[in-house]
Amino acid sequence: MRLPDRFRTISFRLSLGYGLMFGLSALVIMGVTYVAASTQMQSIVRASIGEDLELFVQAYEEGGPPALREEVEERVDSAAADRFFLLLGPDGERLGGNLPASAWKLGSSAAPMTPSPIDVSAGGTGQSLYAEGVQLGGYRVMAGRRSDILEEIRNILLSAILSGCVVTVVLALVGGIVVGMGPSRRVDAIAATTRSIVEGRLDLRLPVSGRGDELDRLANDINVMLARIETLVESLRQVSADIAHDLRTPLSRLRQGLEGIGRAGDKADLERAIAGAVSESDAIIETFNALLRIAQIDAGARKARFRTVDLSELTERVADAYGEVAVDAGHRLTSKIEPGLTAVGDADLLTQALVNLVENAITHVPAPGRIGLAARRDTGGTVIEVADDGPGVPAEEREKIFRRLYRLDRSRSTPGNGLGLALVSSIADLHEARIVVDDGRPGLIMRLVLPAAA
Repeated sequence: MRLPDRFRTISFRLSLGYGLMFGLSALVIMGVTYVAASTQMQSIVRASIGEDLELFVQAYEEGGPPALREEVEERVDSAAADRFFLLLGPDGERLGGNLPASAWKLGSSAAPMTPSPIDVSAGGTGQSLYAEGVQLGGYRVMAGRRSDILEEIRNILLSAILSGCVVTVVLALVGGIVVGMGPSRRVDAIAATTRSIVEGRLDLRLPVSGRGDELDRLANDINVMLARIETLVESLRQVSADIAHDLRTPLSRLRQGLEGIGRAGDKADLERAIAGAVSESDAIIETFNALLRIAQIDAGARKARFRTVDLSELTERVADAYGEVAVDAGHRLTSKIEPGLTAVGDADLLTQALVNLVENAITHVPAPGRIGLAARRDTGGTVIEVADDGPGVPAEEREKIFRRLYRLDRSRSTPGNGLGLALVSSIADLHEARIVVDDGRPGLIMRLVLPAAA
C-alpha cells in the first residue's frame, strides 16, 4: 500500500524519528525516576519500622517484658490506620498488638526480617504488610506497615510515566508535522518552479523566503546558477545569430575568390585569387579560434592555473610592449602604475585582456590620439584603466560591445572580428572581476576591477 505523499516526506520521517527518540528518552528518564522513587519510599517504610523496633528493644532492655508489653500497647493505641504491631509470649500466645499471632513469619531466628508482603486478617479485612520482627529473650515483637498505599503510589507514578511518554510522542509528532509543513510547502513551490524551468522558462527563479535558512541558501545558489545558464544560453543564441550574420560576408568573398581562380587568365591573376582566398580562409579560421578560446574560458577550466599575479609588473610589460605600437599608429601611450598590486588569477589571460583593451583603443581612436594606461588600488581590489580621447561609444551601445562578433557601424571597415572585447568579458567573468565603461569626455574609459588577493 502506497503511503500519502505527506507521510513520505523527510520532514515527517524526521518528526517520527524525533518523536520516538523523545518518547524513549522520556521513558528512560521516568523509569529511572520510578525506580529511585520506589527505592526511596521503601527506605522510608523500613526506617519507620526500624524506629518502632528500636523503641521496643529499648523498652525491653530498660523494664523487661512488662515494659515491652506496655510500649506495644501504647504504640497500638496511638498508631494510625496503616501501622500494625504484634507481641508474642514465650509459648507463642498473643500478648498484644493489632495483628493475629499467625502474622509472625520470623520463626526461631533472632535476625530482623526483610520487608515482604504478609497476608493477614486485621479487623476482618485482608491486608498486605511490609513487616520486620525481632526476638527479645523468649518474646517476639513485630512492626509493620500497610503495603497497599505504597503500591498505589507506585501505580500512580507508573501511570504518570506511561501517560507522559505517550503525550511526549504525540506532541513531538504533531509538532514535527506542523513545523515541517512550512518547509514542505516551500519545497513544493521550488519543485513547481523547477518543472517550469525544465520546460524552458529560464527566466524564472526559485522562491526565497528571506529567512536566511538552508533552503534560502540553496535557492540563492541555484538562482545564481540559473542566471548563469540563462546568460550562457542567450549568449549561445546570440553567437549563432552573429555567426550566421557576420561570417556570411567573408564566406561569400571566399566563394567569389574561389570562382575567380577558375576564371584567372594568367599566372598573376591566379596567384592574386589564391592569395585572396587564403586570406579570407585565415580570417575565418581566426574567428573560429577566438570563439573556441572564449568557450574554453567560459567553461572555467583555466581556474586550475590561478596563482597570485603581480599586476604592477604585468601592466608595466604591456605598457612597454605597446608604446612603440601606439607611436607607429600615430598615438601617444602613457602609463601610471602603482607598485605592489596583486590579484589571484591566470597571468596569461589577464595579459590578454589588457592587451585587447589597449589594442582596441589603438585601432579605433583616430590619429593622433592619446591613450592612458593606469593601475591603482581601490576599495576591496585593484583597478586597471585604459582611457582614450577618441569618439567614444554611445551610452545605449556600451553593453552591446562585449557581445561576440558585435561591432559598431563605424567600426565595420576597421580590421578585426568583433571578438576582442568579448574575450575580455569572458576573462573578467572567470576572475570574478567587473568591467566598467565610462564616458571620458572626450573619449572612452574602460576599467577592469579585480578583487584583491586573499
